[in-house]
Amino acid sequence: MRETRASHCRPWPRPNLALLPLLVLLFHRSRPQGSPGILPPPGSPGPLQCYRVGPFGDLNCSWETLRDLGVPSTLHLQSQKYHSNRTWTVTVPFGQSWVTIPREQFTTSDELLVWGAEEGRPLWSPVFVNLETRMKPGAPQLDPDVDFLEDDPLEATVQWSPPVWPPHKVLVCQFYYRRCQEMAWTPLEPELKSIPLTPVDIQDLELATVYEVSGRCRMEKEEDLWGEWSAILSFQTLPSAPKDIWISGNLCGTQSGQKSLLLWKAPEHCMQVRYKVWFQVKGQELIPEETPCCSFSIPTQAEWAAVSAINATSWDPLTNLSLVCLGPGSAPHGVVVSSIAGRTELLVTWQQGSSEPQEHVVDWARDGDHLEDLSWVRLPPGNLSALLPGNFKEGVPYRITVTAVSPGGLYPAPSVWMFREELAPLAGPALWRLQDAPPGTPNIAWGEVPRHQLRGHLTHYTLCTQSGIRPPVCRNVSGSTQSISLPNLPWGPCELWVMASTIAGQGPPGPSLRLHLPDNTLKFKILPVVLFLWGLFLMGYCVSLATSRWTHLQHKVLPHWVWEKIPDPANSHFSQPYVEEVPQAQPPKDLPIMEVEDIEPLPVTEPSQASTRLDSGYEKHFLPTPEELGLLGPTQAPGSDLNQPRLGEGCSFDS
Repeated sequence: MRETRASHCRPWPRPNLALLPLLVLLFHRSRPQGSPGILPPPGSPGPLQCYRVGPFGDLNCSWETLRDLGVPSTLHLQSQKYHSNRTWTVTVPFGQSWVTIPREQFTTSDELLVWGAEEGRPLWSPVFVNLETRMKPGAPQLDPDVDFLEDDPLEATVQWSPPVWPPHKVLVCQFYYRRCQEMAWTPLEPELKSIPLTPVDIQDLELATVYEVSGRCRMEKEEDLWGEWSAILSFQTLPSAPKDIWISGNLCGTQSGQKSLLLWKAPEHCMQVRYKVWFQVKGQELIPEETPCCSFSIPTQAEWAAVSAINATSWDPLTNLSLVCLGPGSAPHGVVVSSIAGRTELLVTWQQGSSEPQEHVVDWARDGDHLEDLSWVRLPPGNLSALLPGNFKEGVPYRITVTAVSPGGLYPAPSVWMFREELAPLAGPALWRLQDAPPGTPNIAWGEVPRHQLRGHLTHYTLCTQSGIRPPVCRNVSGSTQSISLPNLPWGPCELWVMASTIAGQGPPGPSLRLHLPDNTLKFKILPVVLFLWGLFLMGYCVSLATSRWTHLQHKVLPHWVWEKIPDPANSHFSQPYVEEVPQAQPPKDLPIMEVEDIEPLPVTEPSQASTRLDSGYEKHFLPTPEELGLLGPTQAPGSDLNQPRLGEGCSFDS
């Protein structure tokens, strides 16, 4: 609470530079003073103001310091009623612009002339002061028990008592009121008198609102000399149900499991209210629950909700809202959000759906805010545009949704993300490597830049690669692409990064990805050598295999004299006479038949001389000796005719 009072003997803030004659000063009246929020010091205009504090108080005098008139060092008072021409002087401390004259130094109901002087020289004309009427009353007392008349409109009655004052003197009091946290005070008409005493009536009040009341009094004949302001009395009217409730979250979305809140706006004027919340789920009404202001979690499959205030008036209705999500055919479409040059508001326009709604609701929230931080406005059905109030900032994403509301349910349009002014991104996306496809070809992907760092609508990405000490090579990639294959990267170390861009410009690079790519051409150089060595190995293996198998095969296919290690002289034709091969004669055709007669062979006679033994030396060197063959007996000496061929043995041909 703020209570501002006029301090004793404070200087008057509105100086009057004119030096008025004494007669004019006696009858001059000033304008009424301000409201309780602005409490100027009381008194009439002019350099000097004097008044008494209450009927038994001291005399206070104050003045404005004027350069052209000087600063008084003494204050002179002259009695005009009881002690004619009696004058006494009060010393003014240096630098002070007010003095207090004790009650003992003057007579009650006396009339005085007061003026200031500097070194005996008067600075302005004397001021006439009637001590019987020039009095400043104290503050009135307000009763904290406020009575309400529970009708529409709402009225309140405040009882009060005047300050301590002689009963035969009438005071005029003025009262002001205002809503909590407001600066301006509203005067209550008419002004009230202490005789007869009547209460303060305040009309046209609002429910669930805190009000403040204060008042001050004056003498009936002193219209310009108001007393002190009373202490501010605060009271609150009866609570009421919230007039505006809405939903926050993905109530009509496709994502299941998301939390949704029922929201309502808090009382605007310092009111603390508790509420009851009702829900209907699958045709059954749930037990109401008490909750403070100003949100409550919506249960799954809720069909409608209602909110009321605890201890509300009997004529205050519930506030309900249908939570049924209807088809998209009647939802608003063509939602467009635009900024206004030189202003911080956003303008939202849309087209109406197929059916006539009861009203439209436009809600908005900043990206990353809690569900409770949702703002919304309600519009009549014929209004298809809304100017969203608030200080929308540059580069900050706001989600804006337009919903058509009918008694049967809700028709929400798809949400729109909007920036009052787009800025360049603050960061780039992060990179990671996917599985190579095909092997040896890097395949990379990157994530999305968060909206609060993107600070605008994405236009494209820029992918940059740098191999070794080569300069970077960059290329633009569509904003809808988040993965790419890089088949033509040179071998060796490689660094990659991605930058995001909006219409305001390009952002900084994101976290880089470092790769080390092998030399893909090396395998083509080594492959012929590997194939050649592999061919030699296969050839040697085949030869070895063939050789091992040929040894077993030659016993079966070739004659034994071909593969036997020791030659058999029987297989040698060196000692046999050369027989010329004569082609066989063709069988005779149509030859005469010859008769053959068998003749007994003549007896064979042994030759008288043994045939000469043929020895070429080949058989002698290689063929085994008779001893090795065991053909010689123990009594037969070498060189006997056992080995000599006999006549008539062997092969002979008849000539």
